[in-house]
Amino acid sequence: MRGNKRDKILNATDRLMETIPADKHRMVVFVIIGVFVFFLAIILWVSIRSCSTANTEKPVETKRAVQIPPDELFLPEEPDFVPGVMLDREQRTEWTENDVMPWWEDPLKGGEDPWRNLIEKTVDEILGGVP
Repeated sequence: MRGNKRDKILNATDRLMETIPADKHRMVVFVIIGVFVFFLAIILWVSIRSCSTANTEKPVETKRAVQIPPDELFLPEEPDFVPGVMLDREQRTEWTENDVMPWWEDPLKGGEDPWRNLIEKTVDEILGGVP
């Protein structure tokens, strides 16, 4: 049984070598050996490195527990006068002028000229970039 597996491996190797031209056999063997040596060197380097760091580690110092007062660790409770969060509100179908005033800002309160100048400048830039 053992010889049977060995024969299968050798037959597979022979079939593989037949697909490679005869003048390249030596190069394939050297590449395989080189890859093997490379991985062996990496494994050796990692094992030496881990052994050397294990010997140079300093002993772990034991740390003593520190008691922190709870008022320094946690935020204080919020005062009661802070309003709650309104998750939703009833939608209005109509708004009065007084309802709108806190959010409304008249775009023309400085006159039309700043807006007209900005628009003309933007149009000039766009048309100036067209060949």
